[in-house]
Amino acid sequence: MKKSVIIALCSMLGFTGLITANASACNNEELVKLKKTASKVQANYVEKEEEVDPSTYYAGKENNDPLYENYFSVMFSGLSEKVYVKIDNDYNEETKFIRYQDASSEGIYSFDWKHTDNVVKFTYEVYSSSETSCPDEKLFTGYIILPMYNDFYGTIMCDGLEELEACHKYISKKVDPAKQEEEIMKYLESKIKKEGEKNKKWYQRVGDFVASHKFLTGFSIVVIGGVATTVVVKNKRKRVK
Repeated sequence: MKKSVIIALCSMLGFTGLITANASACNNEELVKLKKTASKVQANYVEKEEEVDPSTYYAGKENNDPLYENYFSVMFSGLSEKVYVKIDNDYNEETKFIRYQDASSEGIYSFDWKHTDNVVKFTYEVYSSSETSCPDEKLFTGYIILPMYNDFYGTIMCDGLEELEACHKYISKKVDPAKQEEEIMKYLESKIKKEGEKNKKWYQRVGDFVASHKFLTGFSIVVIGGVATTVVVKNKRKRVK
């Protein structure tokens, strides 16, 4: 009886010692090192373009001019076997995991993002991997925001107004088209007053044009040689180069 109790007690002590040993393996010193590793994970993006079929986007297009679509390539660098990354976005709420084996030999992973019709915020969290003594510990949280394509960019309204944020190719926040148009028109009026007669003729022509043809997303009316031509554009993020 006493022998059985002693054996059971030793077994319990041995099991407790194993738990203590495993628990002590993940200590503050290890976490500090892992957080330093996690802080090296950086997110960035670059603009890219690819050629697409013109007939898909332009109604009645007869020539063979190449058409290009702009999009972003999102890159994560500084990945290592000690960490993995969880990525969420507020556009479609998709969750993505990036592990070291998914990256290149330089520790870089990239993916394409073609939803340029709205601003998107990516939240990325860096966790310790199973290769460490502290698996699945959240070590770092970062953010990256991708702008949206501006439908006014490249239109007659923004011709010569590239310095105005409302006419930039990409904008950092979604704006109601009517308010954006109003901002452009106010800027036009202000510029005409400042520059006097220098560019008044051109700006007045644009102002008269906009006043009589309200901008509507999805199509525009272009005046060429006094003839009004309607150009249907399904997606203004596609452009002729």
